Amino acid sequence: MGKYKQVPHQFTVGEALDITEIMGLRDEMQEWVDNMSGTALENTQRYQTAEDALYELEDASQIDFEEIWSPITEDCGFTVEQLKSLEFTCSLFQPRSKRQSCSRAYRLSNCLTHNYAALDTLEGYLEELKGTGGAKDEVVEEVLNTISNIRDQLEELEGVEFPGMYG
Repeated sequence: MGKYKQVPHQFTVGEALDITEIMGLRDEMQEWVDNMSGTALENTQRYQTAEDALYELEDASQIDFEEIWSPITEDCGFTVEQLKSLEFTCSLFQPRSKRQSCSRAYRLSNCLTHNYAALDTLEGYLEELKGTGGAKDEVVEEVLNTISNIRDQLEELEGVEFPGMYG
C-alpha cells in the first residue's frame, strides 16, 4: 500500500484556477538555492536539481488566468461569474497518514490536476455554447485559444524534478 491515496475534491472554476502552490514551490527552491550558494553544496547534483526546478517553476509566474476573462463582454451571451461558478470534481493526492504532508512532487501534481480540470470544465461548457446562437462565437473562440495557451504553459511544468531531501 502506497503512502498516498486519491481523494475527490469539489471546486469551482474560479477557485481552481490558481498557481499559489506553484509559486510556493518556487519560493522553496529559491530558498534551497540561496542556502546552498557559496557553500560546498553549490557544486553538487542536489544544487543543480534545485536550480533547474527553480528556473522551470519561475516560468509559471507568466501564467495569467485573468487573460481568460478579458475578452468576455456584457453582450457575449455568458458572464465571467457564470464561468467562474462552474463546478467540477477531481481527485487529488493526500497522504494516508494525517501526520504526513504531501511531497513537493505531489503538491505540484495536485495543483496541475485541479488547474487542468478547471480548464477542461471551461472548454466543455464553451464548446457546448459554440454555434448555438446564444453566445458570440468569436468570443468563445478567443477564450478557447487563451485556455489552450495556458494549458501549454502548465504542461511545461510537468517535468519539474525536485531534489531529494536526503539523497
